[in-house]
Formats: sequence, C-alpha cells, structure tokens
Amino acid sequence: MIAQIPRGLLTKGVWAVTDQGLFAVSNFSLNVMLARWLPAKDYGAFAAAFTVFLLVGTFHTALLTEPMLVFGPGRYRGRLDQYLNVLLSGHWGVAALGGLLLGLAGLLVRAFGPPALSSALLGFALASPLILLLWFMRRACYIRLEPHLAASGGFVYLILMLIGLLALYRFSAFAMVPAIGVMALASLIASLWLASRLCVSVSPSAANTLAWQALRDHWGYGRWSVATMALGWVPGNVYYLLLPLWQGLEAGAALKAVTNLILPIQHMHAALGMLLVPTLVRSRDGAAFDRVTQLGTVLLTAGSLAYWMLLIIFHRPVMAWLYGGQYAAYTDVLWLLGIVLLAGGVVSVLGGALRALERPDQVCRASWLSTVVVLTVGVAFMMLWGVTGAGLGLALSSVAKTAAMWVYYRRSGGSHAAQGAPGFIGATHVL
Repeated sequence: MIAQIPRGLLTKGVWAVTDQGLFAVSNFSLNVMLARWLPAKDYGAFAAAFTVFLLVGTFHTALLTEPMLVFGPGRYRGRLDQYLNVLLSGHWGVAALGGLLLGLAGLLVRAFGPPALSSALLGFALASPLILLLWFMRRACYIRLEPHLAASGGFVYLILMLIGLLALYRFSAFAMVPAIGVMALASLIASLWLASRLCVSVSPSAANTLAWQALRDHWGYGRWSVATMALGWVPGNVYYLLLPLWQGLEAGAALKAVTNLILPIQHMHAALGMLLVPTLVRSRDGAAFDRVTQLGTVLLTAGSLAYWMLLIIFHRPVMAWLYGGQYAAYTDVLWLLGIVLLAGGVVSVLGGALRALERPDQVCRASWLSTVVVLTVGVAFMMLWGVTGAGLGLALSSVAKTAAMWVYYRRSGGSHAAQGAPGFIGATHVL
C-alpha cells in the first residue's frame, strides 16, 4: 500500500508531524509550567479562558483557514500570493472582532465572577490577534504542501516561548497574564518569519476583485464550517467551563492537567488532517483518494493505540514528575482519554476526506450527535462524578462522532467504497 501513495507524501507527512510536534511541545510546556507553578485556582482560570479563546478561534479557522486549505490548492492555485494577502486582511478583521468579544467577556466576569478568570480573558483579548495570526501562517504553508516551512515557524515559536517563560520564572515574574503575553510575542515573531519565507505581507490590503470572489467562496463554504467547528468545540471544551461552575476552578485545572498528556497525539492528528485536505483535493477524482484515506486511518489509529499503552504503563510516575505530586488523584481518567485518542484519529481522516469533497455540511451533521451526547449524558456524568464523569463524557462523545462521521463518509460516495474498497469496511469496524 505504501508504494502506491503519491510521491513525496510520506516525507511531507513527517514534516507535518514535526510541525505539530513542535507546537505540541510548546503548548505542553506552557501548560505544565502553569499547572506546576500556579495555584490550582489560577490554572483553572487559564484553562477556562483558553477554552473561550478557542471558541473564537473556531470562527477564525472556519471562515479563513479551512476554506483556504480547500480552495488554495484548487481554485486559487495560480494566484496564491494574492489570495494569501487577501485572507490576511480578513484575518485582522475577524481577529479584531474576536478580541473585542473576549474583552467584553472579561469585563462582564470582572463584575460578577472570579477576578482571575477576568484577568485571563482580558489577556487573551489582547493576545488573540497575534496567536491567531500564527495559526493562519502555519496553515498557509500547507496549501503549498510545504509543511517544512510551518515546522520552521514552530521551532522559532518554541524557542522564544521557552526563553520567555523561563525568564519570567527566573526573575520571579511568572504569572498567568505575563505567560499569555509571552505566547503573543512569540507568535508575532514566528509569524513574521513565515511571512518572509512565503513572500506575503501580514498588513491589510485593499479590496479587489479577487477579494470579493474569495469572500463569496469562503462564506459559501464557511457557513457550514462555522457550525461544524462550533459543534466540534463543545465536546472537547465545554467541561472546562461547566466544571468550575459545579466544583470550582480547581476541578477545571485537574481536568486540564490530565488532558495535557494526550495533547501530543491530538496535535499529530491535527497535523495529518491539515496535510490530508490539500492532498485529497488533488486526488479526489482518482483511486489514490481511497488509498490515502485508508492509510491515514491505519497510521493514526496505530500511533494512538501505542501512545495510549505507554500512558497506561507510566501515567503515575509521569504525572508525579510533571506536576510535583499535584493532581495525582485523577490519573485514572487517562484510561478514558485513550478512547478519545483512538476516535480522534479516525475523525481527522474521515473529516479531511469529506472536506476535500467540499462536503462540510456532512461534517457538520456528524458533529451534532457528539454535541448532543456531551450536553445530555456527558453533563449528567460530570454532575455525578466530577472530573471522572467529564472524562467519561469525552470518551462517549468521541465514539458517537466517529460513528456518525463514518456513516456520512460512506454515504458521500467519495471513497468509491461500494466498488473499490471493500476491505475498508472491515477495518473501520475494528476501529
């Protein structure tokens, strides 16, 4: 099967994993430092505020980045420089609106809620345009199938972020809001590096014919993608908002501390998912579409399973080492989060295939079931068993989304499965 993969895909896949691996290390290091050196209440505030920021990020990704991965390698392939400059102007508009909403949320919480949460929200309000800019620039590398450039940006971000955080700690200035500032500054410098390599300008450009065409294309695609990503945000993030209401910010901190351990594989899923979309767009009229989809499913599932086994064996000493003995009471939740990893790999591949077929509506519909499970059964489990119940809710919603995504993928006809890939049914059932 490997010999039939499009030439160079495996090499690019290695670079894509390297890119996400660098950012996984960055985010993992940030979260471990915060969880280890901040009071649990402050870390819980950071986790809740970051969750709200991610909701803003879903709209940014849905309207700009995801359509770019579909249209960039196709309709705008001959005008990529102009196209990227237009989208960067769109970035500043969407990011400014998102920052304003985060700021308003921070002011509202300051009047009625915990001061730590208010400070975190206001910090993300100022930092979000720069953090989202780096998200965009990394993905811009993928429409040219140059994930090595994204990896170089990831390396720059990692080094700067670590230097900044360690400097804060060295000079006894380590706190939640300064750490968010370090994220923003590192993101800006890494974005400027990628912009120079891609030969695009990060400043806004004037409207033109291409801008209006891109606006129509992105809205036509993005209106489904916005709903899909908003629904996708709920299962993985809503507990960080609900747990503090039910059991305090410390419970949210505990859940975040445990889920930090699965971030490396989730970033790998995101990396290969980003790489798969433009690759599948180019091959959707041929037999390679099936082969890439099948191989991606096998590889992501195998990698997730291997990592899960390592967590099961070493989770207690790893938690003790990372957090200095904090959150040790919640290590058993990792058994449940392994299910999240296995399901997440399949969803990344099948979701990429449906997006490549320009069927974000089917991805959206597949997300509904997962959201319903979270807001009903998942919330009930959380109220009964706290952090453990939230972990169980995450696992059940992931399984529900995987099943729904597989059904829509098969119905789409994009896999040509009824005629060309009978073995895929059996493999998917095993997963």
